[in-house]
Amino acid sequence: MHGRRVALTASLFLSLFIAARPHTQAPQPATAAQAPAAPAQGRGGGPSVVSPQIGSDGRVTFRILAPNATTVTVGGDINGSLVPDPNPPAPQSPAPEPQAGRGGGTPAVTMAKGENGVWSGTTSRPVRPGAWRYTFTVDGVSVVDSRNVSVTTSQTQVQSLLAVPGDFSETRDVPHGTVGLVRYTANSLGKARREMYVYTPPGYEKGTGRFPVLYLIHGGGDTAVSWSTVGRANYIMDNLLAEKKAVPMLVVMPSGWTPSGGQVMTSDATKDPFNDELLKDIIPFVEANYRTTGTADNRALSGLSMGGIQTLNIGLHNLGTFRYLAVMSSGWISEKDRESFYSTEAAKIPKYNAALKLFWWGWGETDIARANGLAVIEKFKSQGVKIETRETPGGHTWDNWRLYLNEVAPKLFR
Repeated sequence: MHGRRVALTASLFLSLFIAARPHTQAPQPATAAQAPAAPAQGRGGGPSVVSPQIGSDGRVTFRILAPNATTVTVGGDINGSLVPDPNPPAPQSPAPEPQAGRGGGTPAVTMAKGENGVWSGTTSRPVRPGAWRYTFTVDGVSVVDSRNVSVTTSQTQVQSLLAVPGDFSETRDVPHGTVGLVRYTANSLGKARREMYVYTPPGYEKGTGRFPVLYLIHGGGDTAVSWSTVGRANYIMDNLLAEKKAVPMLVVMPSGWTPSGGQVMTSDATKDPFNDELLKDIIPFVEANYRTTGTADNRALSGLSMGGIQTLNIGLHNLGTFRYLAVMSSGWISEKDRESFYSTEAAKIPKYNAALKLFWWGWGETDIARANGLAVIEKFKSQGVKIETRETPGGHTWDNWRLYLNEVAPKLFR
């Protein structure tokens, strides 16, 4: 089995995507401890560029050498990462909160060009703890920060990754598990070659015990690697286990997108090819190659946004396969889809309470999926379904999804 696993660095190198040798943890996204006080001369005789650099006051400085550029900006999650302004200006007109995970919001950094050709800019306020994606736009062209080897990939681009310590997802001096890249063939997808990432808890390689499994799915814009990079899932689990707040478990992070496409956002599980892939390929592979117990009592399923709809479709349509379901920032989008599910799954809905030990649902106050989720929750609760809910500040963003994993994982397999 181990011959088929390649350990993952929690952040991948741009030359990409995987460093193919085993290790117990990964090089970290840039933090204050890694940054010298100021740029000096580089090896090639030009200016040395350090980026990003976290200051003692929590503000972050970004730099890029672009002597011929006329404009440089910084975009991405970083624009929604700053601590709240203690003296915010009066709003000009009512407006929804920017979705930080979508790269919206007022720019957090204004870049200026120095005499040495290095553009630099420092955030106007400290950056909140967590992981934040960003890119530079140089004269209209989006580029990663070449001085930061920590990156994450979405469906459409590679982005640089900044990790700011100070919360539950930070890297601590505790025993660390391993995240492995696993390649497998999905027979349900016509023998497609597929990848997933698997977290094993500290000591797994030297032990003999068997473990429960959390299957954790990304959202529509992201990839299988997202939960272990910007999602910080392995560090969250390491810290929970060190504090004895969670049961040691495997965390399987597959790709919710399939080569054949399909209709992943409807309420009909049979229209999404990932339904069969998870049940017929991924779970059998994991249970054949890892030390798991292989029972419903020891399986949990969770996902965010698109992955939350897949959690609902797979977990509820195949009732009895998982005893724990956790939906993050999600819910069937159209009333037609919701009514279709209530109709086709009507016989199973009264069985949810007996079949599930945990049915959990979380969303942000300004989440784009809030209304969809609340509509489903209200319907289910009207039929007596027990659902544990959690509304948090903010929107459809990774800082919320990291928080939800940190809160859900301790509830599993108890």
